[in-house]
Amino acid sequence: MASNGSINTILGMGTKRERNIQLAHAVLDWNRAHLRHDALLTETQVRQCFGEDFIVEPNGRHYRADVANYLEFLNGMRATMAGIEYRVIHTVADDDGVVLDMAVQIAHTDGRREDFIAMLLMHFDAKDKVSLWKETYLSRA
Repeated sequence: MASNGSINTILGMGTKRERNIQLAHAVLDWNRAHLRHDALLTETQVRQCFGEDFIVEPNGRHYRADVANYLEFLNGMRATMAGIEYRVIHTVADDDGVVLDMAVQIAHTDGRREDFIAMLLMHFDAKDKVSLWKETYLSRA
């Protein structure tokens, strides 16, 4: 009988796919740590997960981002955030990227909570940094 590694190779679940899943979860963990009003966030920290230039596509909009303007955006977004939590429901991945079906909850410093359902597509560059962040999200009011 083949080992799990051999089965994964036979089924086409090679290391690039697995690496993309690991990278996607690392980005979510990074968001949990940094998308808070009280967390330190610098360009160096943004570079931990995001490429120098990348694409952001939230709910059908399209933006070219770089580390500096993405940091500015994140600082505005997280100004009232007490934290963000993701519950990944489904994961679909291949050698090109990862799609995560998630329930997302944002807690704010004033006690408010926002609940969303989200589909997030991430692609990574040759340096394992986010090159595409394409997210569709709906509020669950």
